[in-house]
Amino acid sequence: MNHQAVKCDSPVFNSSLISTDEALTFLLDSAVVVDCKEHVSLDDSLGRVLASDIHSNINVPGFDNSAMDGYAIAIKDSQLPKTKHSFNVIDRIPAGKVGGKLKQGCAARIFTGAPIPPGANSVIMQEECEVSEDGALITFSRSIKLNENIRPTGNDIAEGDVILCMGKKIQPQDISLAASVGVSELIVFKKVVVGVFFTGDELVDPGLPLGPGKIYNSNRYALVSLIKQAGCEVVNLGNVEDKLSATCSALENLEKKCDLIMTTGGVSVGEEDYVRPAVESLGELKLWKIRMKPGKPLAYGRISKTPFIGLPGNPVSSFVTYCIFALPYIKKMQGNEKYKPKSIKVKANFNCKRAKPRREFARARLDYSTGSPVANLYPKQGSDVMSSIVWSDGLIEIPEDMTFEAGETLNFFPINELTE
Repeated sequence: MNHQAVKCDSPVFNSSLISTDEALTFLLDSAVVVDCKEHVSLDDSLGRVLASDIHSNINVPGFDNSAMDGYAIAIKDSQLPKTKHSFNVIDRIPAGKVGGKLKQGCAARIFTGAPIPPGANSVIMQEECEVSEDGALITFSRSIKLNENIRPTGNDIAEGDVILCMGKKIQPQDISLAASVGVSELIVFKKVVVGVFFTGDELVDPGLPLGPGKIYNSNRYALVSLIKQAGCEVVNLGNVEDKLSATCSALENLEKKCDLIMTTGGVSVGEEDYVRPAVESLGELKLWKIRMKPGKPLAYGRISKTPFIGLPGNPVSSFVTYCIFALPYIKKMQGNEKYKPKSIKVKANFNCKRAKPRREFARARLDYSTGSPVANLYPKQGSDVMSSIVWSDGLIEIPEDMTFEAGETLNFFPINELTE
C-alpha cells in the first residue's frame, strides 16, 4: 500500500513530549514486582500469578490404562497378523479397580481409565466385538497391533516435570492441571493494592441530581472496575476536593497503605489542576506528557517509595492510557510474565491524508465480511466520546508522521488484550 513518512512541524507537539514507546519502556523498567507471596487453595487461585514453578511428584497417568470402553486382551505375537480372533472373558475391570493377571488367549471387560491388567497387551473397542449371550466369549475380525488403545504411564505428565511456570496468570485449565498431580495449594504473589481518588469539583456520583455545570463521575467506576478486573485490591477514596491541601492529604493517606496510587484528572497545566503540584511537593514526577492521542497528560512519579500514575481526566483518554500504560505496569508488578498487550495486523478501511503529530489509538470495529479483518473507525473520535469505547472491538494504532490510503496494514489491539 502507498504510505509516506512525513515530519509534522507543529510547535505544540515538540521534542519536549516523550514518545509512546519511550514512555512505556520507562514505565515498565520502573515497575517492581511485589515481594510478598502467599499460599492459596486451588479454589481461590483463579486469576492470581504464580510465584514459583509447580513440579509434579507423580506420573500422570500413574499406571497404564484403557483409552476407551472395550476388552483388554492378552495376545501372542504370532497371532497379531491374523484376522479372526476369539478370547475368553474372565474378568471385569471398572475405573478405580485393579484386575487380575490375564493369560494368553484371555480377555477382561474394561472401562475407560481403568488400569490395564498384568499380561494384557492391547484393548479392543467394544463396538468391534461380538459377545456371546453369556458374555464369556468375544470374537472380532481384524489384525491387531500391540498396545492399541492403551495410555502408558506418564503419557500426560512425567514425574519431576515442571507443569506450570512462575509468572503465569492462573487460568481454569491450570487449576485442573495442578489438581491432576495432587497439588492442593499454589504459591502466588500477593495482590497488588491500588489506591485511587478522583479530582474535579464538577463531578457528581450517579444517583444524585446534576446541578448546573456538573457531570457524572464515570471515570471512578471505569477505573475501579478495570483495576479489579486486573486482580488488584482497591482502596477508593472517591472524589477529593479540588484543593492542593486535600490532594496532598489523599496522596499521603494512600501512600501508607498501597503498592500503587492512581488518579484521573488534575495532571494538566490548568490553574485548577492540583494533582501534579501535589505529587511534586510530596515526592517526584518522573514522566509527564506523552506524544499520543488520546491521553497526552499522563503522569508518573513517586510519593515516597510508592509509585504514582496520574491518568487524564477525559473519559476516553483515561481509559486508553490505562490500557496502554497502567495495565502493563500493574501486570509487571503482579509478577505476570505476559504484561504487554498483543496486537494483530488488520487493514485500515480509512485514509490518513494528513500526518499526525502524535501517535493515535483510534476506536475501531473489525469487519470480517471479506475474510481478513478490516478496521472501521467510530465516526466520533473525541476524548469525551465514551460511547466509542463501548462500540469498538479495540484500538487501532495510527503511527505519527505518516500518511496512507485505505488498505494500509496497521496494528490493532483487541479490547480483551487491553483490559484483562
